[in-house]
Amino acid sequence: MKRTYCKQLTGDTCRIPNGGAGFSAGIISAIMILSFITIVAGCSEKELHYNMPAGEILAWGLDDNGQVSNAPTGNNFVAVSAGNRHSLALRRDGSLASWGRDSGRQVSDTPEGNDFVAISAGYDYSLALRADGTVEAWGWVAYQLKDAAPPGDYIDVASGYHHALLLRRDGGITAWGHDFGGELHLAQLYDTPQDIGYERISANRNHSLALRNDGTIKAWGRDLLGSVNDTPEGDGYIEVAAGARHSLALRKDGTIAAWGWDMRDEVSNAPEGDGFMAISVGYTHSLALHRDGHIVAWGWDRNNAGQTSDVPKEGQFTAISAGEFHNLAIRKRLLLKDTTRLIIFLILSKML
Repeated sequence: MKRTYCKQLTGDTCRIPNGGAGFSAGIISAIMILSFITIVAGCSEKELHYNMPAGEILAWGLDDNGQVSNAPTGNNFVAVSAGNRHSLALRRDGSLASWGRDSGRQVSDTPEGNDFVAISAGYDYSLALRADGTVEAWGWVAYQLKDAAPPGDYIDVASGYHHALLLRRDGGITAWGHDFGGELHLAQLYDTPQDIGYERISANRNHSLALRNDGTIKAWGRDLLGSVNDTPEGDGYIEVAAGARHSLALRKDGTIAAWGWDMRDEVSNAPEGDGFMAISVGYTHSLALHRDGHIVAWGWDRNNAGQTSDVPKEGQFTAISAGEFHNLAIRKRLLLKDTTRLIIFLILSKML
């Protein structure tokens, strides 16, 4: 399921999200530094959070196991990942926090340490990547994945239902998990691409996605009404997000492509326009984060739990994660220095 990757804007030149050109300090840098010191794009490198500003966690949606109401407090979080009925977060100091359902000890067995750089919450298990390239897997691993994570030097993790993906430093993909469920489910493991050159991975219940370094998308697994077969061709993509039965991809220009199961408008109601910088897919709903800091949600409010209707509106958001039936986001606090930058931006905008 969805994991979060944050890149920091530093220096006098600000890089517009999604591959835009650099602009010298001034109007652009003032508003960009104010609103998007942290840019969300998808976890694949290790220098993620040590010098990043952090924020507080907001949660909404189904709350039958405390996956929403038990979210930890504080303003030191840099990444979040929503699983089935549990949640996972990464603090600025590299430590982890878990909450929600603990049926497989996916909460109580959360590893200690402060060297984690990427996270991914699965169905009843979780994955976390350490700075040395090793992977921790905990929770109901014996049932969901059968074995511990294969040894290797990894730069990204993605958890699905009965399978998981690891992105190696050489750009290859390692998949592991249970090989039961018939031929359709076996495809999640045995159709995993064997070549290299990948820079993003995403896994969910029935299928997986990977983004090549040339901006093209590879999809494999069980095809449900086009979730695999209708994967868009061409290049120009910078992020992918696999859902239970539908998928999203983010283009360089900040527009969103959606395909697959559309029974609850998961595809047809995808937002139009550009300016988006992060995407995340749940079971029958999706989230997108706009460059101006607001969150867009669409799809089905399953069980009337508010997955799409209770989206928080106030504040500048820097990260999103859609779980099976609940969502997480990080909201950046407006600090005193940010207020000063806002005043500078307003003054400069009046001068133009």
